[in-house]
Amino acid sequence: MSITAAMPTAKERHRRTRTKRVSALPAIKISQILPSHIDLRDPLKAVLVCEDCGTWVPITGMQSKIQKLVPHHTGKADVAAALHCRSSNRRIEFDMTIPEWRQALTDAATEASSRQATTVLAKAFSPATDRTLRARAERTPAGRVADWNAVEVQVSDTDAARKELPDGARPADGPQLPLKPEHLERHDRRQAELGRHARNGRPAEEAPVQPECANCGTTELNFVRAAAAGWRQVLRRTHCGRCAGRFPAWMRTQF
Repeated sequence: MSITAAMPTAKERHRRTRTKRVSALPAIKISQILPSHIDLRDPLKAVLVCEDCGTWVPITGMQSKIQKLVPHHTGKADVAAALHCRSSNRRIEFDMTIPEWRQALTDAATEASSRQATTVLAKAFSPATDRTLRARAERTPAGRVADWNAVEVQVSDTDAARKELPDGARPADGPQLPLKPEHLERHDRRQAELGRHARNGRPAEEAPVQPECANCGTTELNFVRAAAAGWRQVLRRTHCGRCAGRFPAWMRTQF
C-alpha cells in the first residue's frame, strides 16, 4: 500500500513579513485601483484586492520606505491549494493621500446609489376601474353567454348592413374597367372600321386610321389633331381629352 502526501493548502497571510525580496513587476498605483478595492481606514492595517488573484491582501512596510504586498497564495487559507501568487512582494505606489481616497470612495458610493433602480409603487385604481375589474371577476360563463345573446341580433344586423353597397358607389359617367384584352378590342375596332369603309366603297388599304376613344367612342380625324386636342393613352388605351382628364396625371401618357 502506497502512502501519498496530502496536497498542501494555502497559508494565512501575515500582515508583516521580514523578507527583503521585491517583485520585478511594475508597481501598483493607488489611483488606478477602484476606491472600493482598497481599505485605508486603518493605515497600519491597509489591505487591497490583488490584481492577479482577486483576493484581499495586506500591505506591509507602511512605516518604511517601500510598501509592498505580503507573500500570499491565490486561494483561501486552509481551503484552497497552496499556489504562490506572482504579485507577492509587489511594490505599492501611494500617489494619492488618504483624504483623497476617502473622497473618491464617497463619490463612487454616490454614483452607485444613483444607478440603483428605485422601488416602483403600484398606482391605485380609480373607483370606476375598481368596479369594472370586480364585476369582470365576478362574471360566470353563463353570464357571458347571456350577454352575448343580448347583443347577437344587433351584431347580425350590423354585419348585414356592411355587406350592402350604398347608392352611387359606381359613378355613372366614370371610366369603365376593360373587360376584354386590348389586342382583341383593337382587332374588333379595326374590323368594324374596315367593314364601314367597305360599305362606303373605299378600299380597305386607303381607309384612314382614325383614333377612337375607348370610353365614349368619340373619333378624331388623325392622331396629330387628337394629340393637339388633349387625347392621351391611359392603361394603353386611347382616351379623348374629357375622358383622360378623369385619370391621375401619372397614368396619362402621350401617343
